[in-house]
Amino acid sequence: MFLKKVKLYKEILVLISISIYSYFVNWQSGNIGIMPIDSFGFLDTGYSITKGHLPIRDFWIFTGLFVDYMEALFLFLFGNNWNSHLAHSSFINILGTIGLYFFLKEYELKLSHIIFYCLSFATLCYPLSGTPFAYIHAYIFSILAIFNLLIAIKKKNSYLWFLFPYMCFFAFLSMQTPTAYILIILLFFIIYYFLKERDFKNLKFFLYGGITSILLFFFFLISTKTPLINFIYQYILFPITIGEGRISSEETAYIGLLDQLNFKRILGEFKFIHFLLFPLIFLSLKNFKKNNKNLNILNFVIIYSTIAFFFNQLITANQIYIFSLIPILAAVIHVNLNSLKIDPKTFYIILFVVLIASVKFHLRFNIDRKFHDLENIDKTKAVQANIINENFKNLKWISKSDQPNNELKVIKEALKVIDNDNREKTLITHYQFISTFLDKSLNILNRWYLWDNNTHPTENHKYFEFYKSLVDKNIKKNKVKVVYLLGQKNEINFKNVKNYFTDTCFKSKTIVPDRFSMHEIVKCKK
Repeated sequence: MFLKKVKLYKEILVLISISIYSYFVNWQSGNIGIMPIDSFGFLDTGYSITKGHLPIRDFWIFTGLFVDYMEALFLFLFGNNWNSHLAHSSFINILGTIGLYFFLKEYELKLSHIIFYCLSFATLCYPLSGTPFAYIHAYIFSILAIFNLLIAIKKKNSYLWFLFPYMCFFAFLSMQTPTAYILIILLFFIIYYFLKERDFKNLKFFLYGGITSILLFFFFLISTKTPLINFIYQYILFPITIGEGRISSEETAYIGLLDQLNFKRILGEFKFIHFLLFPLIFLSLKNFKKNNKNLNILNFVIIYSTIAFFFNQLITANQIYIFSLIPILAAVIHVNLNSLKIDPKTFYIILFVVLIASVKFHLRFNIDRKFHDLENIDKTKAVQANIINENFKNLKWISKSDQPNNELKVIKEALKVIDNDNREKTLITHYQFISTFLDKSLNILNRWYLWDNNTHPTENHKYFEFYKSLVDKNIKKNKVKVVYLLGQKNEINFKNVKNYFTDTCFKSKTIVPDRFSMHEIVKCKK
């Protein structure tokens, strides 16, 4: 009994320790520099939810629905501030790390090795961004779904089979991909598994999980009065056009698939993943002959999921976020080596590779902030952001496109003007924290504003009229009288914005040239 208590206390201490590390390594990263469109993306949408202004129903999003509601929860619990924003992403980093701990524990690795892999994962996962980021959210919940599936199969655990569809749903509602790519094959594998094993008891729990998760989603739509058609257009149909554009390299595409399939990108940027993936494939083939069912399933699922993550990373125009696959692949190799009773010295090679990768990417992405394109920016010029608002405590402000003092001067002026304007208004900006920190609803139209059909339909897009009707409904419902535009130099053009509005004229005023302007909605002269 005493030894059991000691073991339990030891495990609790380990879990607390890796949780603290997971939290603060992300916290530190998130306080160094910003990329406005990514760093602030969920602050105002989360705040809007707390005020009853809901995504999909009231304003346009094309991904990140679950992230928005998570953000709203953290803002509600901890206040409208930067710390709440980072607490959100740091908490999700903890979830991924703890999930990896319990996953590796099932495959009987040494505790010291498990801790090492967990610390590496925590370092290479959310800290790359630091702030809430839809792709990383989806990635972590996809990883948790995979861990959930493998343990459910290994232990024949009904509750985990029930939970698996929920994990997939959370991942999909964070970002449609890579979850969709992973499920394409895994669902066929799951059907095959149930038929082969005749495990109909757990099949029922799996189906219960799938059915209840879908029913709860429809209950959510009904209870929030969110039209299903809005969800289909914003979350399904419009994102499909983005994918089609990237694959076909259309003029409106952000980037084409063929542009990504080059030697430098495929092998150069992902060399550590390849360095571990190919040995894992080799070891899995060797272990296949031993007819170890659980190990074979583990290898298949991890290898396929890695390829799916890799494919998704290649065809997106987003920053690299899958480096935390390195400790996962290394750990699964470790499991395979244990099965084959390979010389223990080989383990140290694997651990060394993970250590080198962790240090390399921590310095380059977390410290130098490559994820936010700040690796070549002099971060000693960063300015404490609380000079513009007390809610920005701890953030060292520096961005790619401007000198921080100039940028903050414009933002400070904008905050003053907007705060003193008591009319109903909307703000179009990449600085999506102003509504939150002023604690004023600014009737946002979108989460992001890019003019290449990658965040919302523009005038030449087949879904533009649907989008325009949503904007028009928002403007009229909230009786908006003035539109503010705020951005970095020449970032947001009012010529594009005017296309959103139906039968509307404006009286415009420049407040800061090329940065900040006001456009009053007025009656059009006949």
